[in-house]
Amino acid sequence: MIKDGAGKVPGLLAVLALVPDPRRPRGRRYRLVFVLAVAAACTLAGARTFREIGDHAADLPQDVLRDLGGRPHPLRRKVIAPSETRIRTLLHLIDADVLDQVLGGWLRDLADAGRLDGLLTAIAVDGKWLRGVLDGQVKLFSAMLHEAKAVIAQVRVPDDTTESTQVKALLGTVGLENAVVTADAAHSGTETARYIAGKAEDGGREADYFLYVKGNTPTLQRSCFDAIQASGQGRAPDHTELDRSHGRTVRRSIWVTDAAGIDFPHVKRVARIRRDHYDSDGCLLSKEIIHAVTSLTDKKASAEALAGIARGQWGIESVHWVRDTAWDEDGNTGYAGNGPQAMATLRNLSVSLLYLNGVKEVIRTLQAIARDRNRLLDYLPL
Repeated sequence: MIKDGAGKVPGLLAVLALVPDPRRPRGRRYRLVFVLAVAAACTLAGARTFREIGDHAADLPQDVLRDLGGRPHPLRRKVIAPSETRIRTLLHLIDADVLDQVLGGWLRDLADAGRLDGLLTAIAVDGKWLRGVLDGQVKLFSAMLHEAKAVIAQVRVPDDTTESTQVKALLGTVGLENAVVTADAAHSGTETARYIAGKAEDGGREADYFLYVKGNTPTLQRSCFDAIQASGQGRAPDHTELDRSHGRTVRRSIWVTDAAGIDFPHVKRVARIRRDHYDSDGCLLSKEIIHAVTSLTDKKASAEALAGIARGQWGIESVHWVRDTAWDEDGNTGYAGNGPQAMATLRNLSVSLLYLNGVKEVIRTLQAIARDRNRLLDYLPL
């Protein structure tokens, strides 16, 4: 279903062929690209564990197996799907970082294929714990396109550090031309700002940032508060929008002012964002106020555009929520080695492809694909 220039981008099989095979050449029964394609297709059909992937693979129609790169058995004259053991073993052995890089770059190309040049690209970064895996908790740090909700990069956070130290590792292979990187308050540090917005000769990427600010950086938070207050206490918001859904109303307001005098690398403006939640009767349920710093000038992004950028950061949380609800990611505890990261990559691939195909209800679509596996080819650009 993916259109709008997707023909300019190589298919999934060509991309998976870039992942190096960790096995010795002798005795290989299945090509690695075929095993990876089957695992990706079964995950797209809703398989949550290696066992379910094996079950789904055994039920794939012959034409789907052939399209996924399968070759007929010389004696049985049909394509034999790889077993659960074979799939699990290979996903534990492959270089999960390479798998993330090739699939993330491919999803970025798919998302950009039908996009107009010159538009500001917003990229959200955030981390996610994989709870309860066999060898301890695993944390993955990923980047997602706001507009397309496609996960374009992912790295595993080393056990002895935090995600805030992995910004360079995550974004090192991501193109940031005419891009703004958004992140929550955990990343409102000077090193992150210098790397994103600094000049290339200084090790920077010459992009822009939009970083939330909270109590973990009290001095910066106070400076943002004072700047907004000094711009006119009690003044009307620069932009307001209403969101009516799920039986409630959310009013989002944003105030923006110049960041002159604030000691933070490359900062140009400061924003205050207020979210008021009302029930169906109009009664106020909650109020949230948060500040942010950005290197975007008013020529690059108006107050309305900044409001959209601020809202888009939470899109990556919705992708994480889908992984937890549709694939029960945190409930699957039997993974070790590279298994957790590889499975998360396949889930990222699945949800990204669904969003790129315009799907709004992911769980319902997964159920429909599981009932009719021939529909897999509608969402897999092979």
